[in-house]
Amino acid sequence: MSAEPLGHSGPIDRPRTVGTIRRALPPELRDRFQAALDDAPPEDLFALVALWGAVAQTATDAGAEAAAGAVRTGTAATYEIGDVFLALAGTL
Repeated sequence: MSAEPLGHSGPIDRPRTVGTIRRALPPELRDRFQAALDDAPPEDLFALVALWGAVAQTATDAGAEAAAGAVRTGTAATYEIGDVFLALAGTL
């Protein structure tokens, strides 16, 4: 068994600041983002911004809902972790 490429190369482009996340979010999610920021204790802000960065990234990804559906239904492609490491090392 070998890992197949997922069709993505290079770094993941994820918004990482409050402003870039707000601009990347669909308008219907911006108030929820602001409320989460307003209510978060300082020690949770780093994780909150990271979480909402991922939300903003996937909210504009046309394939995100299909990928999430495949995970929910158990039809997403899976790989053995050892095979993934071997493939990343270029040994397969």
